[in-house]
Amino acid sequence: MSERLHARNDRQPPTHPPTRPPAMPFMSFMLRPLLANGLFAVLLTTCLLTLGGCSNGKTPQVTTPDPRADGTMTIYRLDGDRYPGDPLPPGTTLLHDHSVIKACGIADRETREQILAAFETGIADHQAGIRVDCFRPRHAIRIVQDGVTTDHLICFECSNWMTWTDGERTGGGDTADTSRPTFDRILDGCSASG
Repeated sequence: MSERLHARNDRQPPTHPPTRPPAMPFMSFMLRPLLANGLFAVLLTTCLLTLGGCSNGKTPQVTTPDPRADGTMTIYRLDGDRYPGDPLPPGTTLLHDHSVIKACGIADRETREQILAAFETGIADHQAGIRVDCFRPRHAIRIVQDGVTTDHLICFECSNWMTWTDGERTGGGDTADTSRPTFDRILDGCSASG
């Protein structure tokens, strides 16, 4: 029996790979919240920056005054149900062959800026789709600046607009009806000025 004990004692202990010293508990305790809070801060910052700079990618951000607002402006409500060339009641005022129902001069610059921003927002918000071959404008904006008259006639029903400069058609494009409430609110709140 003593031989057995002695033999066991002669054996060398098994070799194991060196082990790392035990981690200091206070380091683990301190680093864990810092890492978690740091990661949270990075994620939060990324989200806020992303959301702060996001929109639908189309709506323009008005940051500087629109120079077109320096001119005089009139906003119109047009008769979109009357086709050009149809008979006119006596005394009817036309704007590019469309009957004028109401015309409002816009004296204050802030309202002119709102109208122009709404017009640009409608253009920016338009979603591509099937083009409609119609033009029945019910709204128009006239800007007179530096002796040049620019008229924008807008048809929300057909999602398009046309521009005339000094009486000649010079442009046009597509629009969404997102600007319609702004135009209607301003037209409903003004007294007709002819």
